[in-house]
Amino acid sequence: MPICRRTLLLAFLALPLPGCLSSYGPEAPAAVSLAGTWKLDRAASDDPERLLERMRAQARKIIERQRAAYALPRAGGAEAPPPGPMESEAASGRDPLRRSPMAHIIQEAVARGDYLTIRQSADSFVLDYGTTVRRFTPGARSVVSAEGGVGDQSSGWKGREYVITVRAQVGPTVTETYALTSDHRHLIERLSIGSAELPAVTLMRQYAPSSETLPRAPPTTD
Repeated sequence: MPICRRTLLLAFLALPLPGCLSSYGPEAPAAVSLAGTWKLDRAASDDPERLLERMRAQARKIIERQRAAYALPRAGGAEAPPPGPMESEAASGRDPLRRSPMAHIIQEAVARGDYLTIRQSADSFVLDYGTTVRRFTPGARSVVSAEGGVGDQSSGWKGREYVITVRAQVGPTVTETYALTSDHRHLIERLSIGSAELPAVTLMRQYAPSSETLPRAPPTTD
């Protein structure tokens, strides 16, 4: 795509769109703070491998339905449609989730590690994993990289939760929410991925306060 057309496209995506404006506020409710260092409580959290295995089972069912459809006679001798990405992977003996955008999003989130430091101020919300740092401006919208290309990102406060939503041009809509439990002793993260090549899924992860030092590597920003 020529540079000028690409620039225009990104500028268009950055404009407020009717019906797509963020309802997330720029200010946290009084006395609500998610700041601190947290460590993943695996026992109290969803198992991402179990979730991925369930997705694999769903993918195999879809593949079997596609294969059955290809085997049906075609009116007028029409050719069957080409196999989809998941079927192509399975036919080659590979993991049917190898090219799944939804699986990639889960795997990327898990790869960030078990530790999370949140820094919160009036004009910023920072998620620091030790090796990766993600920065957000409450109430703001922007164009960001997303699975399959770019997406429209909005983030901010919705009640007592901090919410980050990315609506990808191509690929599923992804929403992350961060909130304290009712006793304020734990942090709950929910990663919700809208339906795409597979039905929608949610991964819940619970964190406990930690005094441990985050493992450090040369930081990057995503």
